[in-house]
Amino acid sequence: MLQASILLLILSTWFPGAARIGGADGSISFLLALFCALVSVTSYSEIARRLHRTEAALATAVLTTSALIIVFSLLSMTYAEDPIRTGRAVFAQVFGFAAIPAVTAVSVRPKGPEAVERIITAMIIMSVVTSCLVTVGLGGAKFHDRAEGYFKHSNQLGIALSAGLPLVAARLTVSRRHRILLLGCLMAVLLGLVKSGSKTNFVVGVVGLGVFFVLYSIYLIRRKKNSISIIAGIFLAPILFLTCLRTLQHFNPRAYSLLFDQLSGSDTHSMISRQILWSISINLGLAHPFLGVGAGQWIGDIAPHSHNLFIDYFRTLGVPGLALVTIVVLLVTGYLISAVIHTLIGGDASESATKTDVMVLGTSVSVWNYLVANQMSDSFGPSTAPFFWLPLAMLMFYRGMQRQPQAERADNTTRYAGAALPVFQH
Repeated sequence: MLQASILLLILSTWFPGAARIGGADGSISFLLALFCALVSVTSYSEIARRLHRTEAALATAVLTTSALIIVFSLLSMTYAEDPIRTGRAVFAQVFGFAAIPAVTAVSVRPKGPEAVERIITAMIIMSVVTSCLVTVGLGGAKFHDRAEGYFKHSNQLGIALSAGLPLVAARLTVSRRHRILLLGCLMAVLLGLVKSGSKTNFVVGVVGLGVFFVLYSIYLIRRKKNSISIIAGIFLAPILFLTCLRTLQHFNPRAYSLLFDQLSGSDTHSMISRQILWSISINLGLAHPFLGVGAGQWIGDIAPHSHNLFIDYFRTLGVPGLALVTIVVLLVTGYLISAVIHTLIGGDASESATKTDVMVLGTSVSVWNYLVANQMSDSFGPSTAPFFWLPLAMLMFYRGMQRQPQAERADNTTRYAGAALPVFQH
C-alpha cells in the first residue's frame, strides 16, 4: 500500500495542474504525501534503528528543521496578508516527511531494494513521458520559446527535468541491457529541457550531466577499469555539449540568444527583473527581520516568490527562516559531498558495489541540481519540492547500501544484473 502510494505520488507530481482540488495545483499530490507521511512516520522510530547512525542523524536533523519551518509558517498566518498562502511553505516541507520515512520504510521490507528500484524507474519514466508530451506539443507546449508541460510555469518543468536527468544517466551507465532505450530516454529529457525554455535549468541540467560523467570517469580511473569507456567519454563529452547547444539553437532560438546574451554580460530582461525582485525582497526582510512578511506571501503584486531560496525565506520568515533553510541546505550539501568523496575513494570494485556507487553519484547530482536551480527559480515551491526530497531519500538509501557487507549487497543486487529497468522485463 505504501509503495503504491509513493508511485502515485510520483505520478501526480508531474501533473500538478491536473492533480488539483478546488482550484489548488498539486492538491492530490499533497494528500498523497500526507498519507505517506502519516503511515510511515508512525513506525519510523522503529525503522530508524535499522539505519546507519549517519543516515539516522541526517534524517532526524533535516526533518526536525523542516518541522520548525512548518511551525513558523503556521504561526505567520496570524500576521500574513494572505494566510492561505502560508500553506506553500508547509506543503513543501510535508513532502520531506513523506519521502524520507516512506522510502526508508519500503526499503527495509522484504524485497526492499526491488521496491526502491521501482521508485527510481517511475521517476525516470515520468520525466521521459513529460518530455515527450512537451516535445510533440501537448501539455502546455503552445509557445515556440517556452513550455510549462503540466506545471504552472516553465521554470518548474525545467527544475523537474534537470533533477531527473542525472537519474537517467546513472541508469544508463549501470545498464547492461536496454542501453539504446536509455540513451533515447536521455535525449528525450534533454529535448524536453530545451523545449521548456528555462535557460537557468538548461545550464544546470547540462552542467550537472557533465559533472556526473566526470565523477563517473574519476570513479572508473580509480578502479582501473573500462579504459575504453573513459577514452570514448573524453572525446564524446565536447561533442555532446555542442550537440546540446545546437539543439537549443534549433528548437528554441530565443532561449539560445538570451542565454548567450547573459553569458556575454549583457543585461537581459530576466536578469534585470530578478535583481529587482532580490532587492525588494531583501528590503522587506530587513524591514521585518524577526518575523518576515509571512510564509508564501507575494512580493506586492509583482511575483509569488523571490526566485532565490535564501532570499525568499529571509523575506517571508525573517532571520529564523533564513537560518533554518540554511541549516537544511548545509546538512544536505555536506552529506552529498561526503557521499561522493567516499564513493570515489572507496575500494570495493565488485559489480554490486559499482551499481550502488553509480546510483549514489546520480542521486547526489540530482539533489545538487535542485539546490542550484532554486537560487534562480522556484524558491522551494510545493510543485517542485518532491524533486528535492525523493532524490535525497534515494541517496540515503544507496549510501546505506554502500555500508552493507559485500556479500549482502551482492545478494540484494544480483536479481537486477543485466536489467537496469525491471519494468521492461515483463
